[in-house]
Amino acid sequence: MHRLAVGLTLLLAATAVSAEGAAAPENLGPKVDRLVEDTTKDAASESRAFDVLLKLGSEGVPYIISHLGDDRRLPEQSIIIRRPGREDRQVKPWYVHDGLEFVLTELTGFSMGPQNGHLLKTQREQNTRKWVAWCAGRFPEQADICRSGNRR
Repeated sequence: MHRLAVGLTLLLAATAVSAEGAAAPENLGPKVDRLVEDTTKDAASESRAFDVLLKLGSEGVPYIISHLGDDRRLPEQSIIIRRPGREDRQVKPWYVHDGLEFVLTELTGFSMGPQNGHLLKTQREQNTRKWVAWCAGRFPEQADICRSGNRR
């Protein structure tokens, strides 16, 4: 009985230590804010920003979704989406929103509506609502981020 008690104590202690050592998820909000801002500066900044946004992976999705609806024009209406192991894809978004939707489609495998690169404002608003609802369901612990709407 004593061995069982000692074993359970050691197991609980090890669990507590590993929980303390677990890294908290990084707050990507400021980084994504800066990257989205960079998409509007010039062609080179836009290209670098979209490349980095793609590299954030699924952890960046709620933060990217929070910027949907941004109707600022992009300086360069062409993005090359680099896809390791697959053929690169060229897309032609006119607005920040449209570029972010292409990034989200690449990261999630989902599309929430037409992706012609130059949606009407009403189409962007509708797609934003769909992405936010999907995000809140898929990332419930980050639903507030999905809904935060850092939109312009």
